[in-house]
Amino acid sequence: MEKFLITQSLLSSWMYMFDCPEGGEEDAKADFVRTLNREKKEPTDAMLNGIEFENAVYAAAAGVQRTPHPKWESGIQKVAAIVRGAPVQVRVQRDIEVCGMTFVAYGILDVLKAGTIYDVKFKNRNFKDVELAGTYLESPQHPMYFYIVPEAREFVYLVSDGSDLYTERYTPDTSRPISDIIGEFILSITSMGLLDTYKEKWLAK
Repeated sequence: MEKFLITQSLLSSWMYMFDCPEGGEEDAKADFVRTLNREKKEPTDAMLNGIEFENAVYAAAAGVQRTPHPKWESGIQKVAAIVRGAPVQVRVQRDIEVCGMTFVAYGILDVLKAGTIYDVKFKNRNFKDVELAGTYLESPQHPMYFYIVPEAREFVYLVSDGSDLYTERYTPDTSRPISDIIGEFILSITSMGLLDTYKEKWLAK
């Protein structure tokens, strides 16, 4: 039986086409098509900052000798204090059947600690300049991970601008079923004429 890989990042790229800033629709679609084709993308400065922040958090949480970050140390320590002592970068997967297809839902948990999944996020803008409430309400990430890790009781986004810490919490009963999101994704790419591309590029090995 054929199985197809599905990830929250692929779903996020697809969903962004319908939630991007006005005027950015063509760029969002082009980015999704590149993601669908599994093309390698050069990381942006924002992505590189996020990776640097996250790695510093893990190092601080593990007690690794390191030079304090000149700009972000306060935020790094606030996040590290929460995740200290927990496994990080945990690879997980679970099969799911939707629309007559079998998918391998796959993800990497930033942190799994005592029934709570933590995800570390870095904002490249100061918190006073952004609206934070409900930032991740429509994200497919927590629905996906609640399905893959059914024993998880809570998903917490740990968001820092390098100085302050903002948390956004979700539970399984307040999250959309990932099967609904996957179903909408399949119907959407079918209508776009991209289902065969998905089946070719995301066939599970």
